[in-house]
Amino acid sequence: MADTIVDDRAVFTELKPKVEMTFDNMDKAFAFYCKYAAASSFGVRKVDLFWSDGESKRNYQVFGDIMSFDATYRSNRYSMVFVPFTGIDNHNNNVSFGAALLASKTAETYKWLLRCFLKAFGKQPDVVVTDQDPTMKKAIEEVFSGSRHRLCMWHVMHKLSTKVGVTLCNTTDFKQRICDIVWTDSLSPAEFEEG
Repeated sequence: MADTIVDDRAVFTELKPKVEMTFDNMDKAFAFYCKYAAASSFGVRKVDLFWSDGESKRNYQVFGDIMSFDATYRSNRYSMVFVPFTGIDNHNNNVSFGAALLASKTAETYKWLLRCFLKAFGKQPDVVVTDQDPTMKKAIEEVFSGSRHRLCMWHVMHKLSTKVGVTLCNTTDFKQRICDIVWTDSLSPAEFEEG
């Protein structure tokens, strides 16, 4: 009996994701991606993948007014960027709206991802919270033009100490005053700067 040898590069061609490819459940999607990722180790270009399921869509319908879009995770062995889309439910717990694996962090990639998100969910969130990535900002302005883009407070406060110094940042009065200014929508830009 002869051994059968399968060329994973041929499998890769058969597994190449197609635009708007869908799966019946998460297990099938995961199995597909594992096969595809293994085949892509032959040096073939990585592709971008967006995922959401029925529960994610229900979460978005109920809690999708504010969404966090975070692309700071790059700890997998394929060096792809993991991008979770999350919100907060009425018990202040995180809920998932979907996730993506991206080969790059460019404005074009983010535009593609947000278009996928929009197609999957049918509407833009009222508010999108991100870090200070300028390529994300560009993509949000173009694809989610009806959404308000806000910066993550953790990132703002984290960078604050490098701007004003650690001593001032650790002053309780300063922290309270800066939070009162940053956490309001009622200030005009001039009032914000004065504050």
